[in-house]
Formats: sequence, structure tokens, C-alpha cells
Amino acid sequence: MRKRKKNRGLLALGWTAAILVLLLFGAMVYAGFRAEGLLPDGTGYQWLPVTQGDMGSALPEGALAIVDRRQMPQPKEVAAYRDETGRVSFGRVASIQDGICRLVSDQGKELGSVEEEALLGAVHLYVSGLGGAVTFLHTYRLTVAAAAVIYLLALLGYVVTRGPRKRAKRRRELIELFAYYGEKYDMEESGIDY
Repeated sequence: MRKRKKNRGLLALGWTAAILVLLLFGAMVYAGFRAEGLLPDGTGYQWLPVTQGDMGSALPEGALAIVDRRQMPQPKEVAAYRDETGRVSFGRVASIQDGICRLVSDQGKELGSVEEEALLGAVHLYVSGLGGAVTFLHTYRLTVAAAAVIYLLALLGYVVTRGPRKRAKRRRELIELFAYYGEKYDMEESGIDY
């Protein structure tokens, strides 16, 4: 009875670990394919990886910027915007005049001017290092997706073949039991003369 409870506990632990790994793979695949905006579009915030290094300590390269989309950046605040190539970039707002926003880096380098419609929102917070992980996942998103599919197929194969494997194990146990009792019977009957 104790062995059965121990096996059930190990089985539950194994399934919990398998589900956690599956959820982790799901999160990694999601992050890889949604690197330019990890949160759904209807939310008031967006998480964007920082891939440029000219914002210094205000927004270090490799960070994950938390962009408040409900608030447009004011002068001297860090803003997220789409540049002329459509890529998300970050800069400090120098001035806003007639719907044109002039942006500079923290080193004072001129980043250019964009229309206010190109601004995505103000950046007040960031998480160091997570942006680099998201960028890595985006770069290798197909590899991560393939690994997730292989893991899912292996898990599915394990579940599908569990019944036949269990029956085969029981069959082997019965054959071994039959052989044991057959040998025992032969040994007991060997001294009897009919």
C-alpha cells in the first residue's frame, strides 16, 4: 500500500513537472513570436525589448521597457516610438511643437523628429536583462517552436502508448510468475513416482 502511494506521488510530481515545462515552452514561443509587444493590444501597457544602447542608464540595452500607452510622453521623459523603418525605438523627448516630437538620446545625440502619431507611449519603468532574453527568443523563435513541438509530441506519444506498455508489463509479470510456479511444481513433482 505504501509503495502504491509513493508511486502515485511520483506520478503526480512527474505530471506537474511535464505541465510546467509545457507552459514554459508556451511562454517562450509566445515571447518569440510577439517580441514587438508582449501584451495584447487592448491593454494600456506594452512590454518592449530595448535593442539600442544610446539611452544609457535611463533605459539600458537588453532591458524590457514597460510602456504606458495611455500617457503620451512629455518633454524630458523617455518615449517609445516607431521610426521610419517601422522598428520600435526609444528616445528622450526634447520638445513637442505642432504635432512634431523631437527626440534625443541620453548622450545628447539627435535621434530625429517623429509625428505624435508615431509615439507609442511613455516609459517610466524597465526590467534589466529580460529584453535580451526576449530578443534571443525572437531570433531563435522557430528553433524554440520546433523544440516545443517535439516535446509535445513526445509527451503525447507517452500518453498514447501508456496503455499498451502497461499491458505488456503485466503480460511479462504473468509469464515470469507462470515460469516461477512451473519450476516450483516441477521441483516438487520430481521426487514423486507415478
